[in-house]
Amino acid sequence: MATAVALGLALAGCGGGSDGPGGGPPGNGQGGPGRGGPGAGDGETAAVPVEVAAVKRQSVASYIQTNGSLEAENDVQIVARTQGPLVELLTEEGRRVSKGQVMARIDPKETQAQVKIAQVALQEAERIYQRAKETFDEQLISQADFDAALSAKESAEATLLDRQVQLDYTEIKAPFSAVVVDRNIKLGDNVTAGQLLFRISDFDPLLSKIQVPEKELPRLHKDQPAYLTVEAWPGERFPAKVLRLSPVVDATTGTIRVTLEVEGGGKLRPGMFASVYLEIDRHEDALTIPKSALSLESLGDTVYVVNGDLAARRPIQLGYEEADTVEVISGLEENDHVIVVGQDGLSDGTPIQILEGPGAEKSAPRRARGG
Repeated sequence: MATAVALGLALAGCGGGSDGPGGGPPGNGQGGPGRGGPGAGDGETAAVPVEVAAVKRQSVASYIQTNGSLEAENDVQIVARTQGPLVELLTEEGRRVSKGQVMARIDPKETQAQVKIAQVALQEAERIYQRAKETFDEQLISQADFDAALSAKESAEATLLDRQVQLDYTEIKAPFSAVVVDRNIKLGDNVTAGQLLFRISDFDPLLSKIQVPEKELPRLHKDQPAYLTVEAWPGERFPAKVLRLSPVVDATTGTIRVTLEVEGGGKLRPGMFASVYLEIDRHEDALTIPKSALSLESLGDTVYVVNGDLAARRPIQLGYEEADTVEVISGLEENDHVIVVGQDGLSDGTPIQILEGPGAEKSAPRRARGG
């Protein structure tokens, strides 16, 4: 009995086409897939919303891309030239000092006393020399006695000069304008000659040394433009130029060392790792499009151009690429508009709707006639 009931239900389902959603049995032309759908009754199909950009003329360059680190042109370690306790500390790490500025002082009292002693010794030597000169002119002393008096005076002068230099060494001065990178001493330390006191660095200019393949040698020259990018300032370009070229080629790597001078704008620091772009050629007044216009679904270089309300597939030939811009050598004209958003999935002749202005993508796309 159960088998008979199940068979009856199955036969009832197959024979119930007159009560189905289509309003009649299958195949009678009153409820099939080709009828009743949205927009199908008037032969229209939905246009694909897209965004476009104009083909424009601008300069575009070709670059050698490599990596390098930043370093200061002037970076020195300052050491003590005399000894004694440190009595003044006048700067700190991170502070900027100007050329000749006193950064610290070593107790000068002992050296000042030595200068006084040397001054007295020189005065005595000058009196002895003056008497010897007078008596020598009168031929009362020998040439040897006169020479001895002269030598004693000159020796006293040299001793005084040495003591004055040692006194000057008690003031630790900046040799050039720079930033204090390290301070290796504390107030009250007993400093010895040759001890490391400070490290200072001038961040302007900053240098970046890169290695360029030797095949690029004919296209390298002084003042050649370049730019750098760093992770600390994403999206910002820091201008640079070639400062000097190595006169030799590294036989191990087959490269030439190129030193760039970088304009850090107060943002860059020595030791930073940078991506370097060295310009080797530039095309002025070139036809360019955004790189986002390139179709990813094509094996070749292809874009979709606006042709009225339709998208037209266009093969192109590319030239130089720079950032988000690419040069077009052939295939486009200056007045063309290329699709930059929504081109994936398009085909030649697809109806399109161009979105304009903020929030335009929220508007309902218009419908275009189509098959």
